[in-house]
Amino acid sequence: MSGRPLDTVIVGASLAGSAAALVLSRSGARVAVVDKAVFPRPKTCGELFSPDGVAALARLGLDGEVRAAGAATIRRFALVRPDGGRVRGRLPAPALSLSRERLDALVLDGARRAGAAFHLGEAVTSVEGSLAEGFTVKTPARTLEARTVLGAWGRYSPLDGRLGRPFFGTPAPLFGFKKFLAGASGSRLSDLVTLHVFRGGYLGLSLVEEGRVSLGALATPAVAQEAHHDFDHLLARLRAESPALAADLDGLTPEPGPALVSEPVHLGPRGATWGELLLAGDAAGVVDPYTGSGMALALRTGEAAGALLADHAAGRFSAAALLPEWSRRWRAVTGCVFFFSRLFRPVFLGGLATRLVVPATAPLAGLAARLTRGPT
Repeated sequence: MSGRPLDTVIVGASLAGSAAALVLSRSGARVAVVDKAVFPRPKTCGELFSPDGVAALARLGLDGEVRAAGAATIRRFALVRPDGGRVRGRLPAPALSLSRERLDALVLDGARRAGAAFHLGEAVTSVEGSLAEGFTVKTPARTLEARTVLGAWGRYSPLDGRLGRPFFGTPAPLFGFKKFLAGASGSRLSDLVTLHVFRGGYLGLSLVEEGRVSLGALATPAVAQEAHHDFDHLLARLRAESPALAADLDGLTPEPGPALVSEPVHLGPRGATWGELLLAGDAAGVVDPYTGSGMALALRTGEAAGALLADHAAGRFSAAALLPEWSRRWRAVTGCVFFFSRLFRPVFLGGLATRLVVPATAPLAGLAARLTRGPT
């Protein structure tokens, strides 16, 4: 390759990519971030930022900005069946809840202030090269050359298909959808995240900035399609099936516009590397949304990847050692989150396991809340 390449190109400017860019740029590395989206932008997400993610925000120096942006503090949780059976408990430590539009933009702006270059509104069309000879990343607008590439493009991208990742194009078992609700009665959700299980999935309710309530759900394709075509009808149906949900939604009105529906959701770990690319965030594995750990894992794996790539840029880590070391660090960051989130998943997707949602299982629910956190 001609000229001086960048140290790292990061594909994806959301939490994982921007956290990595922030760490890299602060170390003095030359980094560029490319994303097909223009920020701030809406994103299908439950908005809950778990305690291990709050600790990562503090390490990155962004916790004050996030709180100042109106993040709600969440200390309690409730899990509710359609028939009203309910489990209540306390989170292991306080969590935060802030819309992805604001949270992603705050982390991105932090990375930009640190010196990272951002090329937004540009979809990556190809990634070619190797750690030995360097990489070329192309968009319709530019060609970037770099010593390393970090994939932080999220849970499902055309790049997954171009790279031959096995889950791409397979039938989607689940989709997410999201809608903001408005109304003064949302204050009754103060300090609380509530998960309602229904036939075909579950939804979570939590306060975000300005008193709005975020409704984020994971459901079968049929339910997600219903949400896309007629969200009000879906909500009316779910209210009729669950008096407890109807009570929680009383006085709340969906904000104008269609519900936001996600790309296909394939849960579970996918691997911290693909070929000679490092992966972070959902590109490396999608944890069950009910855990509230997805955003935290994105931020924390981005932070860890940025630290390792900064060491490589400074000559403290060889190219040959980079991939195995990143796999080791990714496992250290994620711990047993994927295992335990899969273990408790049947409770949230219906069936006989949902019968465990009774007050007597509150200690088990508290244990699940601890086990589905990443190591701090």
